[in-house]
Amino acid sequence: MASNDSVHRHGQSVIIENRRASTKFNNQPELLTAESPKDEVVLKRRLGLFSGVCIVIGTIIGSGIFISPKSILEETKSVGLCLIIWTICGLISILGALCYAEIGAVIPRNGAEVAYLKEGIGSVHERTGDILAYLFIWTSTLITIPSTIAVISLTFSRYFLSGVMGDCEPSKELVTLFAIFTILMLININAISVSAANRLNIIFVICKVLTIMTVIIVGLVRIGQGHTLNLKHSFDGTTTKPFGVALAFYKGLFAYGGWNNLNSVTEELKNPKRNLWLSVVLGLPSVIVLYVLTNISYFTVMNKVELLSSDAVAVTWAQVALGPVVRALPILISISALGSASAILFGGARCCMVGAQYGYLPELFACVQSQRLTPLPGVVLLVGFLAIAYSIPSDLYALIDFFSFSVWIFYGLTFVTTLCCKFTKKDVQRMINVPIPLVIVIILISIYLIIVPVISYPSVGFLIAALVILFGLVFYYPFVYRKIELQLMKKTSSSCQVFFKLQRGQINIE
Repeated sequence: MASNDSVHRHGQSVIIENRRASTKFNNQPELLTAESPKDEVVLKRRLGLFSGVCIVIGTIIGSGIFISPKSILEETKSVGLCLIIWTICGLISILGALCYAEIGAVIPRNGAEVAYLKEGIGSVHERTGDILAYLFIWTSTLITIPSTIAVISLTFSRYFLSGVMGDCEPSKELVTLFAIFTILMLININAISVSAANRLNIIFVICKVLTIMTVIIVGLVRIGQGHTLNLKHSFDGTTTKPFGVALAFYKGLFAYGGWNNLNSVTEELKNPKRNLWLSVVLGLPSVIVLYVLTNISYFTVMNKVELLSSDAVAVTWAQVALGPVVRALPILISISALGSASAILFGGARCCMVGAQYGYLPELFACVQSQRLTPLPGVVLLVGFLAIAYSIPSDLYALIDFFSFSVWIFYGLTFVTTLCCKFTKKDVQRMINVPIPLVIVIILISIYLIIVPVISYPSVGFLIAALVILFGLVFYYPFVYRKIELQLMKKTSSSCQVFFKLQRGQINIE
């Protein structure tokens, strides 16, 4: 795509491109036509392979490894099956991420699922692809992204305050207020600079790996000292309930959540057809090894009864294994959680931007700040403030139920898209080609993970999530299909563009 003029400023360059009003994607002009104004600001490709690996690891390693061990052991009833579940959940995540890497190379656009559903399912049936892509944006902006940020921010707040305050337990109100402050801080960082947010994510990843490595190294030392009693006869008491195993997978996969986040910033990734799948191959196996060794380290200190009775597994472990420096661990754990929140906010804002470019959100969210080249409206007005709203009730486990049910519906649909594109986009170059039987397997796993938790433990959270998703159809017909624009929305969008110096953004496709 040719650039006709460039505007250079002190310390940075803002690329302005003049384009024709109609832009065609993937040789499907009747399916995807984006109307663009004369001047558009382009987000740059700034993320290399190391940044990609850091986003994968940084998004996954967060609060999950410190929340899920107890809940998985509750469902499996044995140490051996618990460790197997952790490994299988990692392998499922790798398979899912490779499917995403394949479809991400076939449809290399920011926003991940919205582009894949629109163009992939749309290549089979145009209207179905359009509706599913819209519902994904609706669900992501109202449920999955902000609720995930809220869960992680509340976890960060709780652990950080516990480490700072020591024996004095922080109040629920203080935890909530500090979580809100944390979200506001992340909003500012992601709104100011893409490079600053990227550097911060790399720092967080280093802190996360150091935290996990501390737990692992101490655990290996204890194994060398002979503290292996809890690892012997590890399959004693294993559950015989198949639904219990299913729920263990559910909670284990929550700990691996974020394996798809790199796809949300595909068009800011240098050489995405190489670096996308390579980041997955390097990042996810590393997480599996770290997670399994961390759980083994827990069992060098605690037996099953002690672990299940602990409200904070890592802190209980540290009280025995670290002694006097136990107060440092909750702070390090909180930093791990904060890094995940930052990475999810980074990708979520790009998802909003692409959704607006497709016409599923108001045009305001397709804009970027013309000087800093950041998707400011998506960061501030949508993802950030909704995350603050979700933080106020402070109910972590209700938010997790709310999130998990919704997200696996669209994971499954994206895997179906990967399968469809093998037939509708045969000629597109693929750096990785997942065999069709494996794609079918991950689709069946997705169906299993959607249905079984609802049958096993019916929850109002599942019902609310389903109703919110379906309620989005009420707005699809007038505002997306009929393209009705409210005057109030037009005026608000114009005012915000002037005040924040916004220009409509076009993410470059190369």
